[in-house]
Amino acid sequence: MDNHPSHLKNPFPALRRLNLSLLLTFDSLMQTLSVTETALRLHKSQPAISRELARLRLLLDDPLFVVVKKRLVPTERATDLYHASHQALTTLEMAAGSGQPFSPAALSGVISIGAAAHIELLLAAPLTLALQQAAPGLTVRFQPVHGDFAPDDLDSEKMDLAIGLFQTPGARFRHKMLFEDERVCVVSSAHPLARRDELTLTDLAQVKWLAFSHMYGRQTNFTRALDDIDCDMPFMAYVSNFGLAPHFLLETDYATTMPKRIARKYQQYYELTQIRLPEVLRQANMVMVWSEKNEYSQLNRWLRDTTDRIIAGLPDT
Repeated sequence: MDNHPSHLKNPFPALRRLNLSLLLTFDSLMQTLSVTETALRLHKSQPAISRELARLRLLLDDPLFVVVKKRLVPTERATDLYHASHQALTTLEMAAGSGQPFSPAALSGVISIGAAAHIELLLAAPLTLALQQAAPGLTVRFQPVHGDFAPDDLDSEKMDLAIGLFQTPGARFRHKMLFEDERVCVVSSAHPLARRDELTLTDLAQVKWLAFSHMYGRQTNFTRALDDIDCDMPFMAYVSNFGLAPHFLLETDYATTMPKRIARKYQQYYELTQIRLPEVLRQANMVMVWSEKNEYSQLNRWLRDTTDRIIAGLPDT
């Protein structure tokens, strides 16, 4: 009589059907959402990736991906499988590659960082220098993030990190607050309001406000904060690049807002004055966000640690 449980006689029956190669192809497809990009990444032909995808669909009895606007969109089954398999593959890679320590000096390619205009001013130069000092073969690419980040950008690896004044990210993202700050009003030192220490809620409607063009017609931190108290803050001009803001302020009677730390940076070079905002608008916490699938990536962890170290070493003023 055979007393061995069936799972011991035939261990991992589903995995034996899938095999590691199919799981790696699936993992890459979930990250790139592209047969072409997966073929390039895995050094395989596009027909080979298509055959492996067809086999996966047959074995799992699920389409796994549907095509929307020439892009693969994962099904619910694919998303569930990815959440379970990616961490397992990452753990296996760490165990199998434990004899090969991570070496930034050997890196090449592009690091992509999504950054709000304010944090880019503060972080871009010192972070680029730090990353390239350790990894001379890297190209560091900052790309704009305005308001909330686009989840698809982090999921598809268009961005390795996103940094900005974000709301609490969803469950599939990890995040860390880099620093707490206070949002302030900034005007030319010749502005009629420049002698004021603080604005009231009533004052907001009397000021001409400058904003970044991407905010136009969108829900923002300001509208979310002010809607509840029925208060108006009229944005009357929008510029396409927030780096223009100090020049615009010096030549007009407009005002804008930014984190205090950024305002101090601008004040090193421009005749600008800070004015405190009403309490409801002051909070401006800078948050770093990355995809759950990159939590255990040695490259992403190095990038996060370097970013954290550079921020911690920057002067507060």
